[in-house]
Amino acid sequence: MSRIPLILTLATVLIFGGLFYQYYVQKQDEQKLQAYQEVLLDKTEQILTGARHVDTPIQVDTSDARLSGDYQIMASFVLNQMIETAEARNRYIRDLKALDWDHFLDIERLSRDKKQQYVETEKMLKDVHAVVDAYAEQTKEMEKRSLDQAKHLAVSGRYRQQLAKSLRDSQKNDDAHALFELEQQSLAKADQIFLVLKNNQWEKKNNTFMFYEDAPLQQFNALY
Repeated sequence: MSRIPLILTLATVLIFGGLFYQYYVQKQDEQKLQAYQEVLLDKTEQILTGARHVDTPIQVDTSDARLSGDYQIMASFVLNQMIETAEARNRYIRDLKALDWDHFLDIERLSRDKKQQYVETEKMLKDVHAVVDAYAEQTKEMEKRSLDQAKHLAVSGRYRQQLAKSLRDSQKNDDAHALFELEQQSLAKADQIFLVLKNNQWEKKNNTFMFYEDAPLQQFNALY
């Protein structure tokens, strides 16, 4: 949990960019489709670049002179969903950083906190759980809302159907979901590590956790 990189996979862009090919290549719409794909790829790169600056809002214009009509509406929809997801992720990272979560296992911090019965660490874990739970709930709400919006987007009916289907598929196979699951597992392990530290005698020696007994040491090492 100490390192929480932002993952915005290009899979969504590729899905949205390519799903219309089978329908429109036969109608000589290749140029519009190609422009649509190029815009999505270009703008996604801009979003990725902006998202790396966690403390700065992402500024990307979702409109583009290369697109018009349904293609522009769909591109703006897809890109706005990506920006919203990235911004939510960055807020989540900022919230964890504000709780000093990067230093949960800092031995100096824990040594000081041990002297006050781990008041600081217990509060940190409680607050981090609240942040993680809130982010999980927000993600579900965003996905539900975006799917509903896709179903009612002001574009051709077959576009809406394919857009909604691709959105559902991308939500099921999103790298961000896999990353968040790993973070939730890490938080669960952090809870267990804390219990080992809290319920057993240890001291800091050579910047290392030294336990008085072998059993908790083995537990700690396995979790760590």
